[in-house]
Amino acid sequence: MEPRPLKLGDVFVAGGLPTITYNPRASLALEEELQDYLDEGYRILSVSGPTKTGKTVLVRSILPPGEAIWLSGGAISSVAEFWDTIAEHLGLFTGIERSSDSKDEMWNTRQGQLSFAFLKGALEGKEIVAATQGEKMSRVRNIATQVRESLRGSLVPIVIDDFHYVSASVQVEIVRGIKDLVFDGLRVIVVAVPHRAYDVVRVEREMTGRVQQIKVGFWSPEELSGIAQKGFSALNLGDKGDELSRRLSSESFESPHLMQHFCLELCKANGYRTIQSERQDLHAPNWDEFFRGRASMASKSAFDLLARGPRQRTDRKERILKSGEVTDIYGAVLAAIARTGPRTSLSYEEIRSGLREVLSSELPQRQQVTRVLEEMSKIAENEIEGEPVVDFDDELATLYISDPYFAFYLRWGLPDQP
Repeated sequence: MEPRPLKLGDVFVAGGLPTITYNPRASLALEEELQDYLDEGYRILSVSGPTKTGKTVLVRSILPPGEAIWLSGGAISSVAEFWDTIAEHLGLFTGIERSSDSKDEMWNTRQGQLSFAFLKGALEGKEIVAATQGEKMSRVRNIATQVRESLRGSLVPIVIDDFHYVSASVQVEIVRGIKDLVFDGLRVIVVAVPHRAYDVVRVEREMTGRVQQIKVGFWSPEELSGIAQKGFSALNLGDKGDELSRRLSSESFESPHLMQHFCLELCKANGYRTIQSERQDLHAPNWDEFFRGRASMASKSAFDLLARGPRQRTDRKERILKSGEVTDIYGAVLAAIARTGPRTSLSYEEIRSGLREVLSSELPQRQQVTRVLEEMSKIAENEIEGEPVVDFDDELATLYISDPYFAFYLRWGLPDQP
């Protein structure tokens, strides 16, 4: 049986674990750091980085699900769920039942004669009368206790992906419940976005000095281009002078997730979905049409929710953009953010500068702008599924665009945006 020909989806994997186009980013020694932690232990490892920059892919490349217990922070709403989920992974039974039986038997014997023309003999029958008595005792073991005993014996690593999705109160209970196991050698890895990387220390001060950090930063243009080069080569496709790779990487917002997606779509736009028997050159599409056509509809929904603002909205002052569009302060702030590129980390002053560029009417006051940014963060957290697309840190007066797909939409999905 001939092997199945290599398909496009086998090469460029957006949102999964790539193999052919996996880039370990060897110059950063991320895999070595992760392996050193597994060899040494005795602390919690926090793997942090912006969303869709390869944090989960990195950890899974070293610790696939069969070699660790993988938990999703988004599915943990209480510490009881945390212990229950681990118990399921370990196949633990929390109930214990004991029983004891006693049996009394009485034998009755009957004896008779058989007489037939062809058979003559004796028949003896036995009748048993029995009575059984017994008792059963059962109890349910505490799940946390049983899981802790099992983990202490096996020391199978635990990975909590999207740890920032777990509420702070539950994080406290989890960290306090595992810190003595970590002291005994249990490996625990939490995966989070950068500004939540130190949640473990924030919720439990005793963990200071017992948390190791691995920072998975944004990708360089060369690292992103490497994805395209590996994939095109595997499919026997050519990219003259790496011009296409460089163009795609420049629009990927330093995210390998977006780069994988763009490479996949570029191959399809050229009509290639499997490996080619002979070398074929890829050709550039109409770039404006290509990128605008890939502005995610999911990101449009997020944009619309942010532009609408809180549900309990009152009449808002009209804001006139230089494009002639009439909007309110929420639309103006989003237009100002988009005007910056958008940058994925924006100070208040940068947003205010963006407002000057997009507004033809008077600028809103600082308090008005920061209130809008706070409300957008609440909407992003509570009303938009998945990773919050924006997150405003009031202490630092900084807005983070957490999702590169949303940043890409701000660049390419807004019809009036140059």
